[in-house]
Amino acid sequence: MITRERIWLRDNQRCVRCKVLVGLNKCHIDHIKSGKLGTNEDNNLRTLCIRCHVLRADLRHSGMRAKAIAKGIIPPNWRSLVWEDHELDNET
Repeated sequence: MITRERIWLRDNQRCVRCKVLVGLNKCHIDHIKSGKLGTNEDNNLRTLCIRCHVLRADLRHSGMRAKAIAKGIIPPNWRSLVWEDHELDNET
């Protein structure tokens, strides 16, 4: 089984942040720790919907935000909706 499908199934086909059902072809498999600190190991990967992925507090996501605003996925006043990983820990 490919990594993408394995992580999606492990996360019950849902965004781990907002819990919305998300199809395999629509989900984003996100690195919890990205860049030099991260790995492609299963324990560093999670399923996110596009909205939660774009709104994650990660400088690497800034390019995705403009596209998400243009497509109506996030509002122009998106800054108040940005979330940090520690917030996800508090929700579980």
